[in-house]
Amino acid sequence: MATFLSDVSAELCPFGCLPQPGHVSGLVDEVDRVLPRHAPAEQLGRSVAQDVERGGERVDGVVRAPGQPSVGRRDHALLKAAIRGGVRPLLHWSPGQVAGWADLGLACDEEALVAESDGPAWQLWDNVNKFVCALDDADGGVVTAHNHRLTYDASTGEVHECPDGCLGGLPITRERFAALLLVASAFPPGTDIATTAFGLDSTDYETWAKRRSWDRLPDIDKEDGAEHPVDVRLEDDRRTAGWPRRGHDGRAQHTVDRDGREGYRSGKNLAPKGVFIGFDIHLATLLPEFGSPPVPHVTVSLVTAPAGSSKSAAGLAALDALNGLLQVSTVVNDRGYSHLRADTWALQLAARNIHTVFDLQSDQLGVHPGPIPGTIWVDGGLFTDALPAHLRKLGPFTLKMTKAERAALHARYDERIPYSFAYYGPADPVTGARRVRGPVLRGLLRCSNAPASLRLSRTRPRTHCPTPKKPIAGKKSEVPCGCSKSTTLQVDEHAWTKQIDVLWGTTKHAASYGRRPGIESVNADLKHNRGIHLHRGFTRVFGAAKNHALLVFAVVGVNVRHLRDWHARHLRRDPWMAAIGDTSDPDWAAVHAHRKRKPRHMALHERMRLGMVVKSPISARRNRRPKGANPTSSEPGTKVESSRSGPPPPG
Repeated sequence: MATFLSDVSAELCPFGCLPQPGHVSGLVDEVDRVLPRHAPAEQLGRSVAQDVERGGERVDGVVRAPGQPSVGRRDHALLKAAIRGGVRPLLHWSPGQVAGWADLGLACDEEALVAESDGPAWQLWDNVNKFVCALDDADGGVVTAHNHRLTYDASTGEVHECPDGCLGGLPITRERFAALLLVASAFPPGTDIATTAFGLDSTDYETWAKRRSWDRLPDIDKEDGAEHPVDVRLEDDRRTAGWPRRGHDGRAQHTVDRDGREGYRSGKNLAPKGVFIGFDIHLATLLPEFGSPPVPHVTVSLVTAPAGSSKSAAGLAALDALNGLLQVSTVVNDRGYSHLRADTWALQLAARNIHTVFDLQSDQLGVHPGPIPGTIWVDGGLFTDALPAHLRKLGPFTLKMTKAERAALHARYDERIPYSFAYYGPADPVTGARRVRGPVLRGLLRCSNAPASLRLSRTRPRTHCPTPKKPIAGKKSEVPCGCSKSTTLQVDEHAWTKQIDVLWGTTKHAASYGRRPGIESVNADLKHNRGIHLHRGFTRVFGAAKNHALLVFAVVGVNVRHLRDWHARHLRRDPWMAAIGDTSDPDWAAVHAHRKRKPRHMALHERMRLGMVVKSPISARRNRRPKGANPTSSEPGTKVESSRSGPPPPG
């Protein structure tokens, strides 16, 4: 990695932690320019007593005004000497001193002890700085590699254009850099996970910088429709001199970390919702296709954004970073994304031809007029107005519900299905509009206004729709109900809550949305498991760019460990051990062949695909598969499958 980073041009970020030998004098001059100039107290003609009376502060024989950052003569000289000697000075700076030299980019942590590092470590730190600055270079400091040799015109010196299919020379952003490394770590050589479904979520990460001020209401970005939660207890305003500052994005900055911002985080582990200052880490994780066997929940995309910033922009950046690497067809996300304005999230996904599965909040439930006469919108689904009144307002699901209560409510939502509209045919490639047809045309409902439907089985519900009025001469009578109608839905029509394929609240929706805990397990791995603890102090650098680069390498390690554990649990060889030719691992299937293995608990979406009788959407007992059923035969494209027979996993 040190060799890789050292290949970055030395001209990028010339005032990094350690420049090339020719830049030493330039950096010393920059230190003299940036750090405040000080004079001994004797030259200022003041005594220490006068300094105290005037509220000044004496540091290493240097006097400064209250709240003004300064660096003492000893630290100033030591810093320049360390730069000349090629040694990284980890000094015990005070908060005021940190603010004085932070503009140099020498972001050491505030509480580090005095120490010295050897030349290679210092050079690696410098290379990291240069690489981070190159990633943030809008002109393409780091670009993709060409798949051919570059040629040029000898007379003019112009480089010839690349042949078709070459993607070289394109800028690599921070998000693309993360996606390239994470996808490479998630798919070892010789493996192929056929899935186009992904989970998207964000988790909080506190900055290492010390908070200097507090606001009763955090300054969050509201452009995409985000709001202040009403159930968060906030403290009173607390200010110190010079804080908060106005950050580069126009929001309040409460620390010396120029990118750290205030944001909200949900309650967990018996802790209530609260406010933190730092970054939002947005992650995209592999999920199984609906009805397919499980896949390893490895992370393939990561975005580090200031806390409280636009979640829609960060979430879309995480998905866009996968272009050309993985096909994204379905995204399962929580209400933190889906509750944003439709033009910032739902319509953006539709423009990318991505189907989303999400939950609804209480303010998104209700009955609204439909696009054509005889239709209504109910909880994001399109129905005929023949939907019985007792099925229109069924209420939300609550945390206090028992499994039996949730199963009963799911069953009531399932009773809506025979009255619903559904898509048929592909979407218009230009406008995104799509045709939908009513329940009679789908063969789910019997209606007196469609005589042919009355010949269907009596197991189909029958409506009591009013008959058309006697037609006027020369005019065609209008059918008063929407049971047998079809129409075209525009992409922006009811986009905030629209869920046509999988109706919200039904058992199928519970099965599809039930894949989302895969991304929650990744958050748990980052916070508590897999050997890392993504809490304050895990990285002790300032800025979103540096934290992002370090977090990417940490998540790469989590992916490798997760793949090893997942394959061992399924009695398979570690794919990365196989890729490097390491044969030290035992054959788990042979080691535990003498033990009887319990059948794997199948997810609800798998049982629905196999046609199993589902008595409860959340079953407490293990489900047996029917005789002769092969859960993997219906999904031949899925390469990663779960072993359902043999000995139990190790441990």
